[in-house]
Amino acid sequence: MPEKTAPGSSEYYRDTFEASSTSRPGLPALNVPALPVLAGSQLVNEAEGAQAERQWKSDEGPVAQTTDVNCGEASLAQVKKAKDAKVAPASDDQKREEVRSTTAAASKAVQDRFEVNLDDGARPEEMGAMLGSMGIAVTRGMSNYDPAAISEGLKSGQMGMAMVDSTALTNSLLPDGQKKQETGALHWVTIDGYNKGELSNDPMDDKFRVKDSVNGSYWVSARDLLGAMDAARLKHNGTGGMMLIENRPNATQEEREALSRSNLDQTANLGNGTGIGSRRLGAGEAS
Repeated sequence: MPEKTAPGSSEYYRDTFEASSTSRPGLPALNVPALPVLAGSQLVNEAEGAQAERQWKSDEGPVAQTTDVNCGEASLAQVKKAKDAKVAPASDDQKREEVRSTTAAASKAVQDRFEVNLDDGARPEEMGAMLGSMGIAVTRGMSNYDPAAISEGLKSGQMGMAMVDSTALTNSLLPDGQKKQETGALHWVTIDGYNKGELSNDPMDDKFRVKDSVNGSYWVSARDLLGAMDAARLKHNGTGGMMLIENRPNATQEEREALSRSNLDQTANLGNGTGIGSRRLGAGEAS
């Protein structure tokens, strides 16, 4: 299990994964830097009330990856944890297991299109099918960034899931001398908090709270999130973007199957690449 470290008031996870389950050969590894104390860690989530009305609990701690390819699974477990928090408390391991147990239902709902398999990472369409089977609607999928729509969606109590280039995202948190030059991996993160930026007329200055299965919980500007999504599309064959998601707590099984199918329409424009995760850093390797 990853070891949680809390320097100062910030939270991040140092990459200490166990051996991965079988995965597709040739997947790129995500080189994870050790993050400093993150600016903005004391920002207030101004969408908390709206999220509570939609039966989300967004202050749930980050779910960490357990293998080098399961950032998608961890992000789904993060969302399920927020969705179920008012029902019954459960460990991160339980939430991961609940996500895995949903895979068969998601595959059945979209069996005419593809089989859902999270063992080698997660494509956008697989994430859409899984979310539907969990009773969650993808209300909008965006490959081209719409800052006003994202801010309005988050303020209204929706959450987000973004596929980004991992290096571009973590570089936004690091001082210039520590920024990495290499291309990162496609990486899923959850967006579960909103804070209005200092420039009231510029939604690109708004701040979003990220739950990252490698680096924990931190805030980024809309501009930096856009940069990480742009880098994903430019460096990973057009794959990258963001989904706004809405909790449907009372969805029946039939309605969940319908959500799995309709979610595919919203995720199609995010591309076909696979969001994976991080390799384990060796004990002697700079992190």
